[in-house]
Amino acid sequence: MSLLKPYIPKLSLFFILFSTLLFSSCEDVIDVDLDSSSERLVIDAEILWKKQTDGTQQEIKLSRLTNYYETETIKVSDAQVLIKNSVGESFIFQESEEEGTYKCTDFLPQLLETYTLEIVVDEELYTATETLIPVPEINRIEQDDEGGFLGDEIEVSFFYNDPIDETNFYLTDIRTTFLPLPEYNLTDDDFYNGNEIEDSFSDEDLEVGDDIRITFRGISASFYNYMNLILETTSGNPFSTPPANIRGNIINQTQTENYALGYFRLSEGHQFTYTVE
Repeated sequence: MSLLKPYIPKLSLFFILFSTLLFSSCEDVIDVDLDSSSERLVIDAEILWKKQTDGTQQEIKLSRLTNYYETETIKVSDAQVLIKNSVGESFIFQESEEEGTYKCTDFLPQLLETYTLEIVVDEELYTATETLIPVPEINRIEQDDEGGFLGDEIEVSFFYNDPIDETNFYLTDIRTTFLPLPEYNLTDDDFYNGNEIEDSFSDEDLEVGDDIRITFRGISASFYNYMNLILETTSGNPFSTPPANIRGNIINQTQTENYALGYFRLSEGHQFTYTVE
């Protein structure tokens, strides 16, 4: 079996807002009047079935967009949150002590099962349907002290076998102490079907003793496309006109135009920490 290292787009979730360029002298000050946001509902609904766990512990977070000058997130309480599987079993998410965080302790994950999310906020019903996607086993993890594009960085890679005669999509997030936000690698098997694939991370600030926390997921084609749009948006010219909000798969069944942001997704995943040697 051949070893292939695909080009993997990397996404750092630095959602930078370039509202305007300010030019001022020592005496002049320009005041900018920014529009307030509509406080649109944001649904963070990832069901992640980590390997070597039963997957019963899951959580969903609800918040609202705030205007540019607000420093605190508006968390949404008193919502009704549940997920149903294809045979009608319901898994209730109760609000925890942390405002806006809803937890379930008896979720029943099943690979390739279809689940429907239902959330009621302010008497409006939001729904989304997705499938729980499996992930391949990790074959091995390797470190290369002459990695990176120029061969002058520490590079850590893991390897997995892509299932043959299937169309598969993967998402990896990498977290370290020096990255303020996770870095994301998005992979598809268009040109690598049935082969061993390498997923790697390198950085000029990566040093011996650093811990790298990696989460490797199988994802659906629709979520892959959604994340790819985010990648294209955030890696473009930051001084260009910002695009419209990227819509996910969550639908407001009560008032269509009052849509929520976010994406309901379900994945089997590997989560592990590697310490640089």
